[in-house]
Amino acid sequence: MKYFFTLSLLLAFITSQSQTLQRTLLPVNNTNNQNIPNPWSGGLNACQLSEIDLNLDGTKDLFVFERTGNRILPFINNGISNTISYHYESAYINAFPPLSDWALLVDYNADGKEDLFAYNGGKVKVYRNTSSATQLEFTHLSNQLITDYSGSPFQLYVSRVDIPAITDVDNDGDIDILTFQSLGGYIEFHENLSMDLYGHADSLIFIMTDPCWGDVYEGLNTYTLNDCNTPLVNPRHTGSSILAIDIDNDADKDLILGDVSYNNLNLLTNGGSPSTSLITAVDQNFPANNSNTIATDITAFPAAFYLDVNNDGLKDLIASPNIANNCENKESLWLYLNSGSNTAPVFSLHQKNFLQDNTLDFGAGAYPLFYDYNSDGLLDIICGNFGYFNGGDHVGQLAVLENTGTTNQAAFTLVEDDFANLSNLPLNTLLNIPVSGVSPTFGDLDGDGDDDMILGDADGKLHYFENSAGSGNPIQMNLHTNNYFNIDVGQYAAPVLWDLNQDNLLDLVIGKLTGDLLYLPNSGTNTTAIFDTIINDFGQVHVANLFAGYGYSRPYFYTENNATQLLVGSESGHVYHYNNIDNNLNGSFAVVDTFAFDIWDGIKTSVSYQDLNNDSVRDFLIGNQSGGLIYFQSDTTNNNSSNIAEAPQNLHLYPNPATHTIYISIQGEKTIYNILGEVVLKTRKKRINIQGLANGVYWIRCNKTVGKFIKQ
Repeated sequence: MKYFFTLSLLLAFITSQSQTLQRTLLPVNNTNNQNIPNPWSGGLNACQLSEIDLNLDGTKDLFVFERTGNRILPFINNGISNTISYHYESAYINAFPPLSDWALLVDYNADGKEDLFAYNGGKVKVYRNTSSATQLEFTHLSNQLITDYSGSPFQLYVSRVDIPAITDVDNDGDIDILTFQSLGGYIEFHENLSMDLYGHADSLIFIMTDPCWGDVYEGLNTYTLNDCNTPLVNPRHTGSSILAIDIDNDADKDLILGDVSYNNLNLLTNGGSPSTSLITAVDQNFPANNSNTIATDITAFPAAFYLDVNNDGLKDLIASPNIANNCENKESLWLYLNSGSNTAPVFSLHQKNFLQDNTLDFGAGAYPLFYDYNSDGLLDIICGNFGYFNGGDHVGQLAVLENTGTTNQAAFTLVEDDFANLSNLPLNTLLNIPVSGVSPTFGDLDGDGDDDMILGDADGKLHYFENSAGSGNPIQMNLHTNNYFNIDVGQYAAPVLWDLNQDNLLDLVIGKLTGDLLYLPNSGTNTTAIFDTIINDFGQVHVANLFAGYGYSRPYFYTENNATQLLVGSESGHVYHYNNIDNNLNGSFAVVDTFAFDIWDGIKTSVSYQDLNNDSVRDFLIGNQSGGLIYFQSDTTNNNSSNIAEAPQNLHLYPNPATHTIYISIQGEKTIYNILGEVVLKTRKKRINIQGLANGVYWIRCNKTVGKFIKQ
């Protein structure tokens, strides 16, 4: 009885200590006043796609791994026959472990449930899908796959910039792997011996049976057939994607290859057999020649994926770039619908912005601000970005989302995607071209009663736009001064206007690439701002990634309990919280939290924190490097929130039982309790060392989730 009583108290405590912010689905319309189904999913650029039944309703949903920031985006298939219809559901993110670089879902044990194969430092880690009828769940199986290289067992190597083919290559009923060798050029065939040894497909026992599968050598967008002898004096770089499907209905696997060196997909036709491969033809205009459609042309590094997206029983082709940066980001998901069969597909280009057309996606980078741009008393959103890809360059733009809701219930319409005509302004005076990385801040700098704009850019410069609208009118920005006060912070200027020294003049604080802040007090008047003094290392704020050496600091000030607070977005995606700012401008600010709100949804975050719905509690808006926005509402209200995201979820812990280490897949502070309800450990780590705990049963809490594990 003592156990159950203690457990009930613990669960009550956990409920009372839940997170203060939750993802919320506010309605958004596009420029044509049409509803955007999935506006707050956070952007899509370099994507990898797999099928899986996420909500366990018998219909295959969509798992998207977004390589920019290593994000997981679950899309639930609405299951309408012959129709493309998905809705984003963030709750299912928690079912997956953290992933990086590449991830594919493949059913290796023939139980009808897709398992997870993912990159792990040159190795392939595997999680088995152990979902029940009501709970999506993955159990860690292995941190690496072992293969037999000519009698010597070793890790099966896959580069972080490659995407392997994981499928039944030889048609014997178990899952094999095709991947480029470590030096590139030749494709290795790692045969699974599960069926040979055991007569069933539930094992992953590999042997490299062919170091030159297909007898083909890939160079720099060139192929040499019947060649397994090219000396690797100047080996081809890594960076290739492989999709293995039967495209000509001859029962063997053909290949669709992408490469970091070119924009096109290549079809390699297998003229051999399932057991003896031989590439006999290469089509570098795929799929145009295959089915009289448009050839894929994606900058850069296209990768192909084969899955049914319109519920007609036929697998379709999707191509997306697979390089995290400097790639197409506005039309980067090419969808070809299949009108043939699954073994003799006929592809026709349907759209170049699959999923992207149903979300808020501002290319690369999103730097949002809550701001009442039309002076109607409702907070709108002004969003800058790093830019839209334009043939090797990025052109930054400002988007305006007007709040068309009420004081208590916000709703937005995208009314402008190039505010102030930035895409045509040669703000880079040296090259006479537009700039990238446009980051806005607003404030009245000339004392005329309306807010002006200072715009930071990726080159580290500032630009001053004067508002000519007059007090109480929608803003009308006109470029006043390029290279404002000749301020140059190096790279990625992220300015904010705020009266820090309480002299009724707006001061400047600027974030930058290195992850620290600059402070420029305003020494002018209320009609003429002067920023001629620079204070470095302001507040000793440092949000740099220790390994990368940069931080992309993006500051945001607000007032709470009559005290100035500072939030700083960062390269890592964490939001840092500082206080002890007032009357301490020459000192060190106090670090309140290095992971504020337990929120993470991509890298290079930018934040805004305002009361949007008039409930006296601030709401949270975050932008990320993927070019998307995520909105979090205070949990004092449940208006329009996702029921699944709001409901407490079971915590996924593995291994369980555990001896030395236990792993938890979600972000946030973890609190471990013993059977008596006593706190025995607190940590923010995902991989938790439990060697110091006594054997027994423990409970762990993180946000609204609860889990139980056994230490043995």
